[in-house]
Amino acid sequence: MNARALERFPEVARALAAASAPAEVGWLAGPTPALVVDGVQLASRVDARAEAALQARLVPEHAERATLYGFAQGELARVLLARPALRALDVVVLSAAVARAVLERCPAEWLADTRVRLRLPAGLDELAPPWAASPADLRLADDEGARLRDLVVLELATPLIRRRLGERARERENGNADARFASDAPVEELFGTRPGASLCVAAAGPTLARHYRELAARAHELVAVDAALKPLRAAGITPAFAVSQDAHEGNLRRLFALPRAGLESCTLVYLPSVPTIVLEEWPGPRRAARAALWSSGSVVHAAVDLARALGARRIELIGADFATPAGQSHVAGAACEKVRPVLAAGPWVRNGRGVRVATLANLLGYLRDLERYIARHPEVEFVNRSADGAAIAGARLEEASRAE
Repeated sequence: MNARALERFPEVARALAAASAPAEVGWLAGPTPALVVDGVQLASRVDARAEAALQARLVPEHAERATLYGFAQGELARVLLARPALRALDVVVLSAAVARAVLERCPAEWLADTRVRLRLPAGLDELAPPWAASPADLRLADDEGARLRDLVVLELATPLIRRRLGERARERENGNADARFASDAPVEELFGTRPGASLCVAAAGPTLARHYRELAARAHELVAVDAALKPLRAAGITPAFAVSQDAHEGNLRRLFALPRAGLESCTLVYLPSVPTIVLEEWPGPRRAARAALWSSGSVVHAAVDLARALGARRIELIGADFATPAGQSHVAGAACEKVRPVLAAGPWVRNGRGVRVATLANLLGYLRDLERYIARHPEVEFVNRSADGAAIAGARLEEASRAE
């Protein structure tokens, strides 16, 4: 295993030596033979250098420093190191097992370059720009590299996500710029009205149903996302607040297809993307949140931000699973409930018990953005109430702290 190449990085060398070997490693023949690890091809077998040059375009040519997440067979590192302007290259190992397999089989002369620093993912909570990444390593990332993997994927998708969200928001905001929308009081008037409170945010994940008995006694502390309304009402629970941001009228009609009786006491907080026709049918008070609440694509974000803005100093996340345990997408009874096949090669996340559970790429993005939000608000205590949903960095697990 290129022991001499790893002499400068004793900590990494120890981690690689202790790593278990991948289940399957082999070669694909071609002009540039490609290593295949656990069914994932690490590089092009036609022109690995050209492929690496495309991947390296994420790093500006004039950059003096860069970070590389995963190194595949080393070609991407070689392309970056060939740049005269580059003075330092941090290379982060996303899977110790994969790195060991590569270094046992592939040349690693690039590790001898004094500009290279080989690193483990421990302690690296955020991406270090400018950066490039090996797609194969992202797919093969282990537990230690999973968070960085998710952040890379999220950053790559962010421009498209922001463009789509912006387009939808502009379309609906223009449509809602009528007398009814303008007449609704702004949500800012509610800010600070629950100083020091302990509030619950009910998302529509599968584990929400486990908390109905508790939530029935805490409805006055409850901020619910729109997808959770139907199952909550079916359980006899009326939250103090409901939050909606979906721009699709058909989706919202399914979410709000529930008896209106009892909702008169629930305040609907809506973002500009919500269709006007849905607002007109709400029986209770409404509050408009034009740009007052944070969301990075998920209504859970807006609900959490509302709870914080109300003045909460403790926010309990209930049903915020960011995963599909047993293939279930939402809590039973939710209008958007689906059962999805659990794919062995699909996205995954560790739950509160340390077990891998299946998830979806968009849920991973929402999870990592929420974790970043939590890190920005140390004044608030965040509590995750489900061990079967995704572990949420910054949110203390407290599944059994209250009787269910």
